[in-house]
Amino acid sequence: MAIVTHNAVRQLNDVKPFKDTWKVEIKVLHSWTQHSTYSGGDSFDFILADKTGVKIHCTCERNFFSRVKKLQVGQWKFIENFSVTPATGKYRPTSHKYKMTITGSSNVTNSELKIDDDFLTLTPLQAIMNGSLDSNFLVDVIGRAIDIGELQVVQVGGKEKKMLGLTLTDTNDQHIGCCLWGRFAEQVLAAYKDGEENNILLQITNAFEISSMIINPTGFDVEDYAAQ
Repeated sequence: MAIVTHNAVRQLNDVKPFKDTWKVEIKVLHSWTQHSTYSGGDSFDFILADKTGVKIHCTCERNFFSRVKKLQVGQWKFIENFSVTPATGKYRPTSHKYKMTITGSSNVTNSELKIDDDFLTLTPLQAIMNGSLDSNFLVDVIGRAIDIGELQVVQVGGKEKKMLGLTLTDTNDQHIGCCLWGRFAEQVLAAYKDGEENNILLQITNAFEISSMIINPTGFDVEDYAAQ
């Protein structure tokens, strides 16, 4: 049974490994299932943000999946009683120095907070091209799609995969090559064929092997970026 306490709600920048009775109020930005052959099996992973925009990676082993069934993308929740460990390794989805882990004592409850912000942290294309970024971290980008190529079918690991090459350009006239796979390739090609070839804005956010893509996104962060 989950333990519910009267701990004060803290911001994500405050959580540290010295205890496991933290309580935070967060928005679920992204979720995915991570398959593994190691002990513990599959995990359910999340990108969470607090109202200040600080983001953290949260993971839950299969044994505790029932603890996180209330965590739905786009919703605000309270999470109480979880462990905190250093975030290490490659392909880290946030820059937070720690990672949250759901335990048998974790509890998720509803929050009445309503903030529609997606808390994007957009990376300039120039920063990607000049090699100044730490390659251990995944990044989010936005850019206009140009030079859209033909849909190709290639062999990857013995399976056929659809691939689409294009160029992303930003408001500073920086250009970088981009390769889209599977359904992302099909979605962009469909928009291109629908006559939107001069007005395809792509927002790509990443979390390990699971990316998300929005064509012509709306929202404060995107509009502010595009206006620079």
